[in-house]
Amino acid sequence: METSRALSPSKKALYGVVASAMFLVLAEVLFRVVVAATSERLPRMIDDYRQRYYSQLDQELDYRPHPYFGYVRRDKGASDQINSLGFWGEEWSLTKPANTVRVVTLGGSTTAGPTAWPYQLEVHLNSMLTDVQVEVQNLGIGGWTSAEALAAFAMVGASHHPDLVIVHCVNNDMEPMRAMEPRVDYSHYRRAMDVLQTNKGTATFKRETADSLDALAAGWSDLYVYAKLFQFGPIPRRASLHQLTTWTPPTQPEPSQLGIDIFERNLRSIAAIAEANGAAMMLTSMPALQSSRPGIPAVPDGHLRSLDAQNRRIEALARGQGWLFADLAALSEDLEPFYEDAIHVNARGEKMKAEAIAVALEAAQLFEKEGSPPSPAMPSQELP
Repeated sequence: METSRALSPSKKALYGVVASAMFLVLAEVLFRVVVAATSERLPRMIDDYRQRYYSQLDQELDYRPHPYFGYVRRDKGASDQINSLGFWGEEWSLTKPANTVRVVTLGGSTTAGPTAWPYQLEVHLNSMLTDVQVEVQNLGIGGWTSAEALAAFAMVGASHHPDLVIVHCVNNDMEPMRAMEPRVDYSHYRRAMDVLQTNKGTATFKRETADSLDALAAGWSDLYVYAKLFQFGPIPRRASLHQLTTWTPPTQPEPSQLGIDIFERNLRSIAAIAEANGAAMMLTSMPALQSSRPGIPAVPDGHLRSLDAQNRRIEALARGQGWLFADLAALSEDLEPFYEDAIHVNARGEKMKAEAIAVALEAAQLFEKEGSPPSPAMPSQELP
């Protein structure tokens, strides 16, 4: 009786590859059938993810690296509402026109945007003050901390001779403040933007072999894209602004005293530059969603407590330094219908925040009478 010959290692490997390929094809087919029969939203999410992040591996990003404050927005053209310095708004003249009040606003994503509270504040103040023109310059960029705000104000904001500086740096500083070993320059948290910069002032993703293989798999398999969505959310890690610009240092539940000292030093430094240039200083607290809404989870209780402590810390610093303060956190419940996530609100909510800031300015009598600029007023100036 003839014994069967054992398969050679090469044939075993070939059969294994074929069997694995057949399994993957079967899984892909079953996944597409089930999804098509049970969901209308998921196929659109998969197609959108594929088009946005894999149709062009060398696509230009919405942000570009900046040599001194990390990154700014990319100017896509006249209709994009981004000026040549990389901030929201029209081009800013270095010469402040006569009879003009200039306000510089600093912050992260809760300050950035064409309908955010700085824009709403400009509209509101111009409706209040009929004899002067109010210009509000928005130096808010998503993800920025007080460190970037300090650098941007020193180099950009102060150059435009503001009469008032409003700082809305709250939530984004909490992560670097909680680091086990914070550094005075925030380099434990912030890193250079990990992208390829072009000589046109734009930036693209880095393209490595793994990225090409990733894009090939994403182009072929809906199941693979779904797995990416499930693991990382709607933005892949290589395209996440947070992943591209930060480290992830070991953290503790609450900030150390050193972390607090560094954060407060940043705010005092902004104030010192503002006051040296004759501008008033205002800090704000940050509102947050207190309880879950349909489709929007509430901020976890632990983070809410930390955010409340941060808000009160900022208020105490403002009061102690004699700066102006707008308690926007007091709006948290009133803003509930307008939250888009745990801390961001829609245009109606942004208007409410702007109105609360205007009320705080009126209460502080920053505008002594209708039509008067803040005291001391900066004369029209031009940089040498």
